Amino acid sequence: MARKLPSLNSLRAFEATARHLSFTHAADELFVTQAAISHQVKALEDYLGHSLFKRLPRNLTLTAQGESLMPVLAGAFDDIANAVVSLKQDKAGSLLNVRLAPSFAAKWLSPRLKDFWQMYPEIDLCLFHAHNPVDFEREDIDLAVTYGRGDWKGVESTAIISLDFFPVASPAWVANNEPLIKPEQLLNVTLLHDAGPYAWNEWLRQAGVKGINNRRGTTIDDTNVLIQAAIDGQGVALGSTPFVEDHLASGRLVIVFDQVLITDYAYYVVCPKAHLQRPDIMAFKDWLLAQV
Repeated sequence: MARKLPSLNSLRAFEATARHLSFTHAADELFVTQAAISHQVKALEDYLGHSLFKRLPRNLTLTAQGESLMPVLAGAFDDIANAVVSLKQDKAGSLLNVRLAPSFAAKWLSPRLKDFWQMYPEIDLCLFHAHNPVDFEREDIDLAVTYGRGDWKGVESTAIISLDFFPVASPAWVANNEPLIKPEQLLNVTLLHDAGPYAWNEWLRQAGVKGINNRRGTTIDDTNVLIQAAIDGQGVALGSTPFVEDHLASGRLVIVFDQVLITDYAYYVVCPKAHLQRPDIMAFKDWLLAQV
């Protein structure tokens, strides 16, 4: 029996508009004009005999009929996308596009990748590096590892590594500067910041230190470069065990104070829930969690 369905273009236009609650953003995603999106949605509404959106002066909301249709369409499009990917993988093998925080990739993931390739030789990885969270709707990324609190909307997030923070410096820096006996002496020290002052602010607060401008010093948005700056004697940095343990063991860095800060930030493995229906993505996620 032939299925009685409206046009695929009208269904795609509605689903994208409902997801963004914006004709403009839906048009950007589907690479058409806003007028084309509006026309397709109107055609679907005429076909169904129901309004799917409440068009308010400043925003767009779904009607009851729109709310009923949206999850069905979203699930169907996800199923189609996953089926297409699976068929392509059957022919050409599996390729995962993974976005990673640079420091996590260099210090934690890279030494372990050989194990993944031995376990899953049929899965190829394409690794990209950036600090900011992924926009999975606009970027061709299957899974990401991102630093934060795990509160990103529209994705599944699972913590991999929680970080501790403690002050470290090079032995040469320690030898060439006034001995640090108490944290208050950091007033006269160049503080090395990783992307912003948050960590130093929290460490100083926990240590009961007041009167230090935690924004002074040098800000470096790559943890690898930050730690290298500390090794080179540029100042005192807040190190985390996964990123400095080998430097501490080799003597390139020393711990300045034993006070350790634990925060609610962590590295999370992140992706839309629908992506986890792909066996290769689920395999990589499970492997990451098993390494912790």
